[in-house]
Amino acid sequence: MATDRDNGALPDALVRLRDSLTSLTLGLELPGSTRARSVRTELAAQIEDYLLPRLRQMDAPLLMVVGGSTGAGKSTLVNSLVRETVSRAGVLRPTTRAPVLVCNPADFRWFEDDRILPGLRRSTGEAAPAGELQLVPTERMAPGLALLDAPDIDSVVTENRALATQLLAAADAWLFVTTAARYADAVPWDLLTAARERGTALSVVLNRVPPDAVEEVSGHLRQMLRERSLGDAELLVIRETVLEDGLIPAAELTPVRQRLDSLSADAAERSELVRRTLSGALDSLPSRVEIVQAASADQRAAAADLRAGVEGGYEQAIAEVDEAVRSGSLLRGEVLARWHDVVGTGNL
Repeated sequence: MATDRDNGALPDALVRLRDSLTSLTLGLELPGSTRARSVRTELAAQIEDYLLPRLRQMDAPLLMVVGGSTGAGKSTLVNSLVRETVSRAGVLRPTTRAPVLVCNPADFRWFEDDRILPGLRRSTGEAAPAGELQLVPTERMAPGLALLDAPDIDSVVTENRALATQLLAAADAWLFVTTAARYADAVPWDLLTAARERGTALSVVLNRVPPDAVEEVSGHLRQMLRERSLGDAELLVIRETVLEDGLIPAAELTPVRQRLDSLSADAAERSELVRRTLSGALDSLPSRVEIVQAASADQRAAAADLRAGVEGGYEQAIAEVDEAVRSGSLLRGEVLARWHDVVGTGNL
């Protein structure tokens, strides 16, 4: 387990790895360079935003990030679980510009400093500026568990997409929201695959499912999860219904509510989930680092070839000039013609 490896040497090694990754440049456009740059950035961010903070504070509350595509209903789901409006929902896209973290007041101290996401400024106002983390303490959240409503993973705003990916990498668990109409889209599956590769604990919320299509749609989604080696992901179904004051009726929230209540009530279950995600993230490091290492080796080899080509061309040109000087052909040619031009002006 991860905590068996949690000693002074491991955080120090992760710091060195993070620093090596952030200082590494992959400037040449070679096959595989784009993917390697992405892996490098994701690795450095996960070390900074999740692995180091979690290793140093294993007793911190479990952070569950609520992510998903545009219009999946993430903010409405968070508001409905808390039974009050803590995250702005609406029809205009993108709606969630600033991530909203909801926690019990007793857990507020864990999130008001830079324990997680040290690069994000904090705000406790009603609406945080874009790019800041809005903290919302409420007694309606049980201690030990915090929900973070992330921006859309497919937002038209580049900064929102990047921030959503960063937040998902900083999570102890994902509550991934999709809909009956969009669960087969490509972008969500890219993120779900990333969750599997990083070992992140995952629950999938299938939202707004027509009551007469629950079995068909949920069965197809379960099949897709199994085909992508995600069969152990928990699937939670919310049927399509009429909102009550902007909130999903409590009866329709039962599958998700039961999952969160179980985590809230059982510290051992939360601890096990954190350990599982932490172990998965640590175990995923070697294969991901190998991708960056291979790309770095390719870059060095290509740079050496380029350097050898330039140096060879330069040495050949010097040799040609030297031969032209020794044979006198240089002085009989261009230099002599220019000399005649100067002398011919009469100004010498």
